[in-house]
Amino acid sequence: MSSSRFPARFALFLMAYYMTNSVFQGYMSLYYVSVGFSSAQVGAIFAAIALVSLVSQPAWGICGDRVSSRNRLIRGLVAASTLSALSFLLTRQFVPMLLLGCLFSCFYTSVQPMGDSVILAALEERHQPFGPIRLAGGLMFAVTSLAFGSLLNVPGRESWAVWCTAGLCLTMIPASYALPDTPGYQSATGRRMSFRALLQNRELMRLMLFMLPMQMTMGYFYTFFSPLFLSFEGSNGTLLGWCYFISALGEVPYLLLSDRLFDRLGAGKLMCISGVVLTLRWVILAVTDNVTVTLLSQLLHGWGFIVMTVAMAKHISRTVPVELQASGQMALAVVSYGLARAAGNLGGGLLAGAMGMQNVFYLMAAICVCALAVFAPSFLRRQN
Repeated sequence: MSSSRFPARFALFLMAYYMTNSVFQGYMSLYYVSVGFSSAQVGAIFAAIALVSLVSQPAWGICGDRVSSRNRLIRGLVAASTLSALSFLLTRQFVPMLLLGCLFSCFYTSVQPMGDSVILAALEERHQPFGPIRLAGGLMFAVTSLAFGSLLNVPGRESWAVWCTAGLCLTMIPASYALPDTPGYQSATGRRMSFRALLQNRELMRLMLFMLPMQMTMGYFYTFFSPLFLSFEGSNGTLLGWCYFISALGEVPYLLLSDRLFDRLGAGKLMCISGVVLTLRWVILAVTDNVTVTLLSQLLHGWGFIVMTVAMAKHISRTVPVELQASGQMALAVVSYGLARAAGNLGGGLLAGAMGMQNVFYLMAAICVCALAVFAPSFLRRQN
């Protein structure tokens, strides 16, 4: 490891992002429910947000690889995200809300992978770990989730999810100045590369296909867990905040060890671990409506979702040509957010209406088992 000073300031950007995302991801569905939308409509809105990202993220990724400053691009995306988030307050009709969600998606869903591309490139140059930087973001997610959950104990405050999403989003602009000014490498080297080069990377595509169904189950969880939990006897907004607080704290052990585990096991084996943990987590949520058990099950988050995302981000930073680093992180976002969340939200919303929100978790567990059955044998046989 490099002896140079660890750039802790890089954490400021991820802290600002995950502070914002804790509100949008955890509580926006409650706002949609409060204005009268059904489970299917809520699922459709989040599915549309994810589907739009299938186009916007590759486009911004190409732009990020070619602009003279990714940092200025990040600030532009954040400013547009803030304005489009505030537009949610303009209507309570389903179709306009759906369209405004799509507008928001055009900008917001590319902020985090663009920021990751800047941070990971700088850390790889310094031979320094990503885990502590990502851990700071996770801890801020935890604290903000807990604080915002307490605010929801007073009826009529659901609209605060919109105001807080927009307000917290703005904090990413000053935080972005803590990142090293990074050009798109195609701009710096003059070597143009196509997004198709990523699609021709067979190992990357196999890992993405393995991740896709498991991230689809996470899409269902993020959209429908909040209203499901609040339907349990004895639950309230404060306890919901504790759910997200515990899930974020559950990431700490892995993030402290993530770089060493990645070097030892590689992305494929780490995702096998993630698949097993997610299966267990969904089974627990399917069989219990006990608030205490549900709270404790959130600890499993730390060896499920975060394992997949960090392992894949590091795999891309180490194996994808520098000229495609931004596009590579966007490709990860397309699969883990765009495709997976669209399927999980839209399909999950329809299934929740037909089967009940809790019963769908049986199906989510079965999906993880199938993914493991198809992909785990080949990854587990490898030396790394």
